[in-house]
Amino acid sequence: MTDKEAEQFSGKWAVVTVHPSLPSKTEQIARARAWGVTESMLGRDDISAMILDDVAHVGRTTNWMGKLVERASFIEAMQRIQPEGDQVWFADPLCVGFSARLAQETITGLWDAGMQVYVHSLRYNGPALYVPGDDLTEFLESVSAAQNAAHQRANRARS
Repeated sequence: MTDKEAEQFSGKWAVVTVHPSLPSKTEQIARARAWGVTESMLGRDDISAMILDDVAHVGRTTNWMGKLVERASFIEAMQRIQPEGDQVWFADPLCVGFSARLAQETITGLWDAGMQVYVHSLRYNGPALYVPGDDLTEFLESVSAAQNAAHQRANRARS
């Protein structure tokens, strides 16, 4: 995403991540639309406020941000633009990060850009809006719990 493309939007963004441990791409996009995120095309170019990373075929890694290329690019662009008060939507805590460390890194990067993080979770304590300076202890614990549950589901599926 270029700075010029990002400047066209104000307010609401969505980060959609495709992975077997997460809600489906269709479900995430539908929920983001319901929250008010718009999808746009300029000719053949997608200039939507929806950021999409497909990591469905990435194995275990300790460098998720390196695999979430679009997310990393989005955060970098937002840090240059500094869209104060804009909100970034995620479907649930595990969508923010596959680990507490990645979730912390994602939120901190967005906060550094002056953004707020909205987690639309149906499974984990309902929706929440995290603003710069909030204590993330409970949220990061929910990411760790979700990560553990996802690993357990995957292990049961393999056996």
